[in-house]
Amino acid sequence: MLLPIPALLNAIVGVFSLLLFGASLALLAHAYRRYRQLLTQLQMQQVRVRERTTGGGVAVEKYDNRASHEWAGRRALADKSVSVPLALGVGLLLFTFFGGELVRLSFRSGQDEPKQLHSAITRNVRGPAGENLHVEVFGRDDAPTLVFTHGWSIDSTEWYYAKRQLAGQFRLIVWDLPGLGASRGPSDGDYSLERMAGDLEAVVETVANHKPVVLVGHSIGGMINLTYCRLFPRELGRRVTGIVQVDTSYTNPVTTTKNARQSEALQKPVGEPLLHAMSALSPMVRILNWLSYRNGTAQLLNAKSGFAGSETWGQVDLVARYGYKSSPDVVARGTLAMFRWDAKAELAHISVPVLVLVGQQDTTTLPSASVYMREHIPRAQLEAISPSAHYGLLEQNGRYNDAISRFAADCLKSGMSDDRS
Repeated sequence: MLLPIPALLNAIVGVFSLLLFGASLALLAHAYRRYRQLLTQLQMQQVRVRERTTGGGVAVEKYDNRASHEWAGRRALADKSVSVPLALGVGLLLFTFFGGELVRLSFRSGQDEPKQLHSAITRNVRGPAGENLHVEVFGRDDAPTLVFTHGWSIDSTEWYYAKRQLAGQFRLIVWDLPGLGASRGPSDGDYSLERMAGDLEAVVETVANHKPVVLVGHSIGGMINLTYCRLFPRELGRRVTGIVQVDTSYTNPVTTTKNARQSEALQKPVGEPLLHAMSALSPMVRILNWLSYRNGTAQLLNAKSGFAGSETWGQVDLVARYGYKSSPDVVARGTLAMFRWDAKAELAHISVPVLVLVGQQDTTTLPSASVYMREHIPRAQLEAISPSAHYGLLEQNGRYNDAISRFAADCLKSGMSDDRS
């Protein structure tokens, strides 16, 4: 698949959904026009027949117009030139708004489907550009601390299983990236990874209580972790004792995705103009994304591009829902920022242990990107999980969280021992 950037794919599927809606209206309009034509013709035929049988004249006035209309209406509806486009139009219209219920039948249901899970402990942290960042804290104050940064176009809800499975062992700090979830975006529209790394630093500085932490980042969250290492190198080993990179990249993700060569060729002439248009037409794109969510095509797209086949309906539906919940303008700006990002030069200077987690079936950020990080980060270790793709943290949540738990426990134990010494 070319340019498998979720923001672009959602918009393309949205256009397809709009075309389906337009086709349904066109079919219904055609059926109505044809019905009116046939109805008029049949009624005129009835009048002429009645005139011939009565001999014309006053007897025609006794003709049962109501019965004539009913008979003509039934005959007109039964005509294939009316009934076929009418049935197709109604079917497409129902699919446009309720197709998701039909698509749902093709997925299994899970016993514990992801949903909004909020903490009673919330903080509003001010970012370096004045943006208001929404932060929630789970677990005991005296427990070892993990800081979770979610992927792009979604929010911290994607860490549902981590909240459920790890909060008994760790203190979890989860936050919404600027412009997503409950966090406000920067007033200057800067969604660069450098700005978001500054936001991460503000969260750690404000909420971590000066205790050692492990940074956990998925997709763009992992890219923000690497940017943090470049901008705040003194924090490595002092406050940050370990990093977990989950299905992420070390450079422009277009170059580490499936069919990267074709995607790179299309990035500037096709991808970037489409993203700028998506930003400018944000309200319209949001409606298109809502249509694709309602008819289930967004769920099918995300199942194909982000999961490996063992996903549940709730997991796919969660990711698809953010196609219209998140601002297309924000998503487009952040995606464009990723196109200009690279951290290859930073990898060799990361001094803390790093766990690289990847789904073996990930086509959004290929496993080869994780192998590259393992080979170029001095203290990195790689764990590949199968079957799992870009949203393995949902699909294989238990295995991902077990790996995070083991790694973080070792890092934080060493970090606290160093502090005491």
